[in-house]
Amino acid sequence: MSEASSAEAMRASDLFVQIMYKTLSQHLIAELTDEKVSLPQVHAMRYVWLHQNVLMGDLAAGLRISYPSATNMVKRLERQGLVERMVNPADRREVEVRLTVRGRDLTELMESERISRLRTVLDAMPDEDRAALLRGLYRFVQVAVGEDEDIASDVCLRCGASAAPGCPIAESHVLHVCR
Repeated sequence: MSEASSAEAMRASDLFVQIMYKTLSQHLIAELTDEKVSLPQVHAMRYVWLHQNVLMGDLAAGLRISYPSATNMVKRLERQGLVERMVNPADRREVEVRLTVRGRDLTELMESERISRLRTVLDAMPDEDRAALLRGLYRFVQVAVGEDEDIASDVCLRCGASAAPGCPIAESHVLHVCR
């Protein structure tokens, strides 16, 4: 691939990432709710939603943040009534995080809206372009990850109970468990 083509691919991928981030994540918070929720907090709520009830340590590991950072984030979400913490009476160090009804409703609303907006864009594309995009994205992920378990672990979405069949990370067999 030529240097010019590589530069063009970089620009297009930068635009793609910005569109996905801005329109399908960041702006949704302000549009859908007057909650004071940051994007990292939305990611935490989504992680709990995907995995159901999770231990604080698993949340920290899944979000790739420190345990104290996860604890502080959960405390802020708890003050807003979006999550609740359940301490194991047999082992007080074990703290489970659950979405409240309000937190689950907000997370499901945001997920539904993200899917709807993406569908609108994809529906506007000709079938062959849409199929080519999906094939290209899957193949790009597989080639970029290759056999590198560290990269696979870093980019894995930790889809939890809703892990999609055909995940390019899982199909690469680099990660044995994508949860």
